[in-house]
Amino acid sequence: MKKGGAMSQDRADWGFLYGEWSVGQTDFEKAFFVATEELKKRAEMVGADAVVGMHQDIDMDTNGFAYFYLQMYGTAVKFI
Repeated sequence: MKKGGAMSQDRADWGFLYGEWSVGQTDFEKAFFVATEELKKRAEMVGADAVVGMHQDIDMDTNGFAYFYLQMYGTAVKFI
């Protein structure tokens, strides 16, 4: 890792920009927790035992990064 924290001179290292020192870090963690809990509830509602293959998609607001949009999805499965 370079002294400036970026992995590349040409492009930003997102892990560094939105890592531990990010002001909105706890917002990401809260959104992830809420989304995960919602997936578990919905899986239980349809009689599933687990959710597998979970994916997340985070889109940042392009106007100063004031907002972000988190989508999580996975496949509800029933053990037999």
